[in-house]
Amino acid sequence: MRLLKSILDFYIRSSLHVAVCFVALFMVFHFWNFKKIEISILLLLFCGVLIGYNLIKYAILILKKEHFRFKISILILTSLALIIAVYLVINDNLWTVLMALLASSYSLLYAFPLFKHRNWRQIPIIKLVTVAVSWIILICLLPLQSTYVVFAYAYGCDVAPVVDTVYFLYFIDVLQLFLLIIALCIPFEIKDLKYDSVVLKTLPQLVGTYNSKILGVLICVLYVVIEFIQFGFSTDMNFMITYFILTLTAIAIWFSDKVKSDYYASFFVEAIPVLWLGFYWVF
Repeated sequence: MRLLKSILDFYIRSSLHVAVCFVALFMVFHFWNFKKIEISILLLLFCGVLIGYNLIKYAILILKKEHFRFKISILILTSLALIIAVYLVINDNLWTVLMALLASSYSLLYAFPLFKHRNWRQIPIIKLVTVAVSWIILICLLPLQSTYVVFAYAYGCDVAPVVDTVYFLYFIDVLQLFLLIIALCIPFEIKDLKYDSVVLKTLPQLVGTYNSKILGVLICVLYVVIEFIQFGFSTDMNFMITYFILTLTAIAIWFSDKVKSDYYASFFVEAIPVLWLGFYWVF
């Protein structure tokens, strides 16, 4: 039992879990949007997320020569991911390189101060926004010109006159994804309330835990409303899966201050995109 717990802790602390969940969300989002998704883009995004999260979590500790659990293993894993990511990026195109740099630079601005006494962490709710914007860049922008994917005109549209309409619908999908990422991050914001410095001005610090949960549930409702405006109420299995996932997300948000285990947010809530992808594969 202790061995299993140690393996689970490494899986979470090394950012393997968040990288797996990110790739799952990427695949769910592009369920209709891409005709082809090569394993290379999935591996690139997996490695990029793992590197980014580990840099944010551990870079300062390493620079200060402080010890943390699984230090050597995490360093080795991150180094291997960096080698793979660099190889895949240089074999893609300039667009992919620029988007990868944009996402990583945006995230690193949160982790490292530009000035001695001030950084992005002191901007209210920037922690939440940083995650959402970085994920949007990687999921929605980076793949559009990548040589590893073929963008399809979504919703069955594959002729030139509907390109503008299709990209508008793609923008709506991006907006929904942004809302979903914000909602999924709220349980983490609540979990980290006991760890976060007051200077971070996270959402629960600003409006309280209860109001944060209300906001998260309302975001889930807004997602469904946008879906309904676009397509009406549908009993198609893919739509029913989406409704279920949004309901599950709302429930997870609501109970995020009731369940005291750190695994609740770090493992269960984060795994919701994996469950979503699993439903798509099964049904």
